[in-house]
Amino acid sequence: MIAAYMKRLEDALGNDPASAQILQEVRDHLEEALAAEDVDHRCAAERRVIERFGDPCEIAAQFAPLSLARHTRRAGTAVLLATVVIMIMMKARVLWYGVVEWTLAEPAKTMASRIIMVDRYAFWLAAGVAVASALYIARRPVPPCLNAGYQKYVQRAAGLFILATIPLGISVASDLALTVLQLPTVLSKTALVPVVSMSIEIGCIMAAALVVRNAAGRVPGPEASGPG
Repeated sequence: MIAAYMKRLEDALGNDPASAQILQEVRDHLEEALAAEDVDHRCAAERRVIERFGDPCEIAAQFAPLSLARHTRRAGTAVLLATVVIMIMMKARVLWYGVVEWTLAEPAKTMASRIIMVDRYAFWLAAGVAVASALYIARRPVPPCLNAGYQKYVQRAAGLFILATIPLGISVASDLALTVLQLPTVLSKTALVPVVSMSIEIGCIMAAALVVRNAAGRVPGPEASGPG
């Protein structure tokens, strides 16, 4: 009977990464409660323990706001960290170009200046929104149950994450274009720093986009929320 109860709870929790920990905690509580019951009538004891513990769907609903908050904060952290790492990689490349004395060819300078302008505005827009999103998700406590107000809150947070990720992606694309213009025709060991730094930038934006997509996909529909 407890096994069937745990299966219902597992289905109610869905594919949340924290579901394994939640299930283990619930299982431990059930076993502790069962140990205090009359073991000569196990089926009846399991029934009483389960009835006292509550409906699996209601238990899963209690964990829903915590799970949603965790994914929301993880997305905000991912966007903020990606922004910081990308800025460090940009500065490292510029410093490296000065060390190895790489300069752009004259025909490429006009195009590069336009790309740099796009890159600069896109990056600082992304940085500003990333900071705003981090402050936004930190200012509201997690409610005891999912409600319409908290649902709208995480929807706005997801919108901020997406708004930060798009210009950050444009900035990375601009960085890639500038790196291609900067690299010599024949690659050498000196090209390792810009190539590696660009690979890190691309990895950061892809990872941030995946985390944001995952968080946005977990925002429930209007029918899932209770009264605000």
